[in-house]
Amino acid sequence: MYRYREIYSDIKRDILTNHYRAGSLLPTQEILTEKYEVSRLTLKKSLNLLIDEGLVYSKQGSGTYVRPRMDTQSTEMLPLDLPIGVTYSHRDQKITSRLLYFNARLPTELERKNLQILSNDPVYEIKRIRLINNQVYSFEHSVMPVSVAPINEKILSGSVYDYLGSYAKIQLTDARRVVYAEPASEETSQALEVDMNSPIFVIDQIAYDQKGRAFEYSTSRFVSNHNKFVLDVHLSKID
Repeated sequence: MYRYREIYSDIKRDILTNHYRAGSLLPTQEILTEKYEVSRLTLKKSLNLLIDEGLVYSKQGSGTYVRPRMDTQSTEMLPLDLPIGVTYSHRDQKITSRLLYFNARLPTELERKNLQILSNDPVYEIKRIRLINNQVYSFEHSVMPVSVAPINEKILSGSVYDYLGSYAKIQLTDARRVVYAEPASEETSQALEVDMNSPIFVIDQIAYDQKGRAFEYSTSRFVSNHNKFVLDVHLSKID
């Protein structure tokens, strides 16, 4: 991976994890070039990626700022445009998990294709309920190559992304999301505590790390009348 993309991913992670808070001024270019040991030109490429993504903006003579996000009920909203987990999207609230199923097996053809692995590469299959302030929030079904990192039930009781970041140095930097609605199946209705065939909001996601490798394929289901989602749109200037 090019150095400027590594720097972009690192700063982006710091923004998403609230190390650089919304509305705050990023460190100066002098500080950042010294920190990453790169030229101003390389750093400029990194900052331009962040600007194009709508995460930061520049003020002439002032510096580069983290762009404020929508404030209205932000603690109840999952940002569709940013690849972050529930732990960070609802970081000011109590997040817990209830594990329903955990095992290792061989991937299906769809999983193999989405994760870009071989048919004999084992994967973890994980089903768990995420709760916010002890209220059911989502039903997650995740598939992850065993080669990514060793996982156990204790790890699954907390934030998997936090564990991957600290143990395997894997950071979620990009994701492909497909959003749609479907009626609740028997399994989903039991997990989310809703009636069969109730409308359910669904997000299919392929998660990519800082090197562009797919490391998780997941489907998350949400109760339609208990959750809200936000999508911030930023249009880059056209030369």
